[in-house]
Amino acid sequence: MDALARAAALLRQLCQARGARCIVVHGAGSFGHFQAKAHGVDAGFVGDTAGTESLRKGLCLTRLSVTKLNHLVTEELVKGGVPAVGMSPFGSWMTAGRTVSRANITALRDCLRAGYIPVLHGDCVLDSEQHCTILSGDTVIEVLCQEFTPQRVVFLTDVDGIYDRPPDIPGAKLLDSIDIQPDGSLACAIQSNSLPHDTTGGIARKLGAAAAIITQSRGATTVFICRLEGPGAEGACLRGLIGLAEGTQLSLAAP
Repeated sequence: MDALARAAALLRQLCQARGARCIVVHGAGSFGHFQAKAHGVDAGFVGDTAGTESLRKGLCLTRLSVTKLNHLVTEELVKGGVPAVGMSPFGSWMTAGRTVSRANITALRDCLRAGYIPVLHGDCVLDSEQHCTILSGDTVIEVLCQEFTPQRVVFLTDVDGIYDRPPDIPGAKLLDSIDIQPDGSLACAIQSNSLPHDTTGGIARKLGAAAAIITQSRGATTVFICRLEGPGAEGACLRGLIGLAEGTQLSLAAP
């Protein structure tokens, strides 16, 4: 809750800064991943419908969990003076073979124009080929960037940024910047891992989303990854600038 209060304070400052607009997307954290993993929600089913009842139960349980978290996040933002409105992808976003085939961008545009901040989240969605799947918050951000081309995307996390290897490994080094090649590849090698219950790919998926955002915008969007309660969060969110050892900035490599 302390971290959410910090996020609310940052967003309030951003809202007050020259009429800046933003969209908030949060992941599931410890909410949702366990239920989704236990019932195979991400894989869905193709042909064999023997596990349909378990799958539907898993989808419902996962949604109960992630929408509970969305309520908690949105509630804290509103308490902090942010005009936040929770918006779930389920029902208005769909996938086909895990690839987004429909996204309700119109509702988001209307929300922004009316002066509100949409708060989306990683969610279950219906899939035309496998009944359902998991739509990660990272994928949501990637799709939104294709539509809105924001100046910057800021991933606020519980670590200082991107390291050359998992930060709990001795000798791990924080990377102040990462160049993204025009083909979407990273200019440096990064060793990563993910938690056993994570159904959305962990940090590797975030890096992939960041690279796609940067290349699709042809460098118009800069991506920052920094610790929510660290010194770089305010600079990244409010000014699009971070200092040394304050986080990681990802941008298009110079030609």
